[in-house]
Amino acid sequence: MTYDSPAFKPRNIAVAGRELALAWGDGHESYLPFDDLRAGCPCSLCRGHREAPKDPLRVVTAPARGQIAIRSLVPVGAYAVQIVWSDGHDTGIYSFESLRKVCPCPTCRAEGGLS
Repeated sequence: MTYDSPAFKPRNIAVAGRELALAWGDGHESYLPFDDLRAGCPCSLCRGHREAPKDPLRVVTAPARGQIAIRSLVPVGAYAVQIVWSDGHDTGIYSFESLRKVCPCPTCRAEGGLS
């Protein structure tokens, strides 16, 4: 099975406590912690900060773990969701494929993101 199959499209996406909950078309469920999603934001600015050479003089400010929340979820076509964060950041578009790949459950971890 490939990520572009209907089984890997979410049937439902919701905020559950401090996690983004996704119910997938194949029956699997993923619970993704806010802090991990925000830290892995796929936008070019965040990727640039993560991929930049380490500079001991660079000051990076980020919300403390447990402080970030989701304000809203905005559908992006039939392939992604844009997350609006409580720190005002809203340029990350999270593809369903990328969300499925980061599922932290033991089954997905063992299978490299596929369950």
